Amino acid sequence: MWKKKEITAKEYQEVLQAIKKNTHKRIDRKLQAIKMRYEGFTLLQISEKLSCTVRTVTNIITAFKASDINEFTKLKYGGNHRLLSEEEEDEILAQFDEKMNKGQIVTVKEIKQEFDKRIGKDTGGSYIYALLKRKNYRKVMPRSKHPKKANEEEIEISKKKIKASVVESIENNSHYKNIRLMFQDEAGFGRISKPRYCWARKGVRPHVPSHYIREYRYAYGAVEPITGDNFFLIMPYCDTSCMNIFLEELSNQCKEDYIILVCDGAVWHKSKGLKIPPNIKIMFIPPYTPEMNPIEQIWKEIRTVGFKNEIFPNLNKVIDRLSDTICKLTKKIVNRITKRDWIVEIFTTPKLEHLIHV
Repeated sequence: MWKKKEITAKEYQEVLQAIKKNTHKRIDRKLQAIKMRYEGFTLLQISEKLSCTVRTVTNIITAFKASDINEFTKLKYGGNHRLLSEEEEDEILAQFDEKMNKGQIVTVKEIKQEFDKRIGKDTGGSYIYALLKRKNYRKVMPRSKHPKKANEEEIEISKKKIKASVVESIENNSHYKNIRLMFQDEAGFGRISKPRYCWARKGVRPHVPSHYIREYRYAYGAVEPITGDNFFLIMPYCDTSCMNIFLEELSNQCKEDYIILVCDGAVWHKSKGLKIPPNIKIMFIPPYTPEMNPIEQIWKEIRTVGFKNEIFPNLNKVIDRLSDTICKLTKKIVNRITKRDWIVEIFTTPKLEHLIHV
């Protein structure tokens, strides 16, 4: 433990002179620590007055005793954060880009090992974290992708087909009041409850009820991203019969409109027993490409708003909650969640913008 007598009167006078000459705040703090230590302050008292830790005070005194006053008051900056040139840093990080882009695990330890090898010394983990931040790397949750997902060319072809269908429908169905482009899907909601992230004070981890009872009801939905219009039915099953009921009700809801209904490739969407009303045309997105169907994000919204960290005593309660949550989906919310640039572009061409129901 440091004692008052370990800083001599001569050193104390040197410190007083240095305080008068010094103009830098960081050096002044170090000098003040030495001055107060000689004057009888404890390490804790010094740390409180200088707003630092006791260990920092100890390190200051140790550095003071290990050097003369000129060396002690020399302004030094903590290390060179650019141990390599920008080009050299980019060269090392490029080795990991392929794995990163594939969503494979790359650890800071791996990156640090490469930098240590190039620099020839231990760089420290904080250096690597600062480097990654400076180079605009961040840790994110990768998007899921099915191995059989359509490639970009197939996706673009599908978008062009949808646009062409909109144009064709306008030209051939002028007796309808509006031409609507809607996206359809189904989602199951039941009594299985999975814990989800929630806010809590630091040090508090909430406990939420959870159970796995396999009882479900299915929400059938169709949304129009441009206007935010939407239509939902709660059904007992995902099959052709329920799909027929949904199509009939959607058709009746929009009797004066012609609907281009974009669906995924579920078997009940393509069944031979499917009864498609005359004012509905069904189109399909490429297989295993849910991101082309913006209604997928509506299901996420419903689960977040209505089914987070809660269990239901029976299936009727699930249906009630599902109904209430769907009713809270305003046109503005649906438009915000489902609007995509490629969908908007369909309706902003000079040929279409004055004809489409917007």
